[in-house]
Amino acid sequence: MKKILTTISCFVSLSVLSQSYKWVQNEVTAKYRVYITSNKSEATVLGYKVSSYTEVLKPGLIYFAPAYFNKATPIYKVNSASKADIIIYWVDSKEKAKWLQ
Repeated sequence: MKKILTTISCFVSLSVLSQSYKWVQNEVTAKYRVYITSNKSEATVLGYKVSSYTEVLKPGLIYFAPAYFNKATPIYKVNSASKADIIIYWVDSKEKAKWLQ
C-alpha cells in the first residue's frame, strides 16, 4: 500500500511541476518556446491560469511561478506560432483546460 501511495504522490508531483512555468528573458536558457494565440485551432494547449502550484491538478492548468522558483520549467515567449514548441489558447474555466497534442 505504501508503495502505491508513493507512486501516486510522485506522479502528482511530476504533473504539478511539469505545468509550473517561469518566464525567462533569454531564449537559450528556456526549455520551451511559447506562443500565446487568439486562434483556438492552432493551439496545442487550452490553458487556464491558476494562482498556486497546488492548483495544478490536471493537464492544461498552468501556474506561472516567480523567477526564483527553481522547480518551474523555464519558458521563453516568442512572437510567432511557427517558432513555438507550445501554443497556448487561454480558456475561461478549469474544466475546459487540457493538452491537445
